[in-house]
Amino acid sequence: MKGERVTVREIVKRYGSVTAVEGVSVDVKAGEFLSLLGPSGSGKTTLLMMIAGFELPTAGLIEIGATDVTYVAPNKRNVGMVFQKYALFPHMSVKDNVAFPLRMRKIDRAQIARRVGEALAMVQLDAYGSRMPTQLSGGQQQRVALARALVFEPPVLLMDEPLARSTRNFANSCRSRSRHFSSVLALPSSM
Repeated sequence: MKGERVTVREIVKRYGSVTAVEGVSVDVKAGEFLSLLGPSGSGKTTLLMMIAGFELPTAGLIEIGATDVTYVAPNKRNVGMVFQKYALFPHMSVKDNVAFPLRMRKIDRAQIARRVGEALAMVQLDAYGSRMPTQLSGGQQQRVALARALVFEPPVLLMDEPLARSTRNFANSCRSRSRHFSSVLALPSSM
């Protein structure tokens, strides 16, 4: 799938009297990989959460492609998100965690099995499908979260320090593969 352009215009996010994000504008071209850099507390994660729809901006505009998604629900944005804390379902196997977004999209079982297998192979966890998240290392859990975000081939992929626990070779491989079908905004794990 081809990536979509992401446009953020003059985004503001306030929590009461605290301003977390002030007047940020950014354009990410379709298929582009962009890393956001800044000190801790500068609003990078808040910006990603607004683009994903998990936080609503106080002011500003967010477009994906030519569509204004500023106040559109997260499940209607078709955006893949890898959270800093992975957000894996502890009661589901690795395979079921990765299959979740496909099941929510009502994809048929045969296609789910094929795509989950491909996603797990891409993150080098194809032999771990029956394990539970608690049976995995932190780096393996991170890769499950990445596979889940990639399995439905989203036009936009947001990653909040997704490869912090990964080896350099694996991280470079994932960055390269994700660029083939998504516009990617990423927060690197080191500044």
